[in-house]
Amino acid sequence: MLVRTVALENKDAGLTANVVLPGTMDTPENRKAIPKADFSKWIQPSDVVNLVLSLTTERASRVTGAAIPIGGRNV
Repeated sequence: MLVRTVALENKDAGLTANVVLPGTMDTPENRKAIPKADFSKWIQPSDVVNLVLSLTTERASRVTGAAIPIGGRNV
């Protein structure tokens, strides 16, 4: 609800607010913490970056107040 509230409160200012909900991210720290996991199913940090960057474009200007899940392969 927080992101929706922020989105509503700022829509007249032309600002958007969204939350990205990544699955387990493929990082060195996560690989150390869960060494027996199937890393191929984890989300690459660059995929999260690309999603966030796409939300900053004019094409996404009407996407606001959204909770956007992003997962790895075969999820």
